[in-house]
Amino acid sequence: MMSLLLIPDEFDERVEVKDKGNVMKFDPSWKSKLEQLIHEILKLEPLKIKPLSRLDFPRKGGVYLFNTQDDECIYVGKTGDLRDRVFDIHLNGKGKSRFRQALLGQKKTRMHIAAVTTEDEIDEYIQKMFLTRFMVIEIITLRGCTEDFLNAILKPIYSVSLA
Repeated sequence: MMSLLLIPDEFDERVEVKDKGNVMKFDPSWKSKLEQLIHEILKLEPLKIKPLSRLDFPRKGGVYLFNTQDDECIYVGKTGDLRDRVFDIHLNGKGKSRFRQALLGQKKTRMHIAAVTTEDEIDEYIQKMFLTRFMVIEIITLRGCTEDFLNAILKPIYSVSLA
């Protein structure tokens, strides 16, 4: 079963984000739509990483989560291409991955404790220990707000600290 949900048509790029000093204020209706979107992401069934192939991930922008087997979110990210970012880079190490660096203790995160000690161990560790969820979100602003909101409410231990 594919963990993919397209954003409803009522989300559009005319959303206005107002900045007053350091405080971001959202249109109340857009905030409720964002909360609804977060709820939909969290309702997605987590997928085991081992049987997933490259083609299971769309070549579209979106947000993704890595969870433990107990469904604790440990990492949230956003990307312009889910296939390249999640499958090629995070799961197969074919590029710079903050998630892989965090697992190796090379990136400052909320936990900052290495889960593995070498690159050789990391692929098997990820496949054995984690599940993933992802959702296509093609609107860049909405994608970034969704990632920030998920990081704020879930406080994943291996995501880069927002504090």
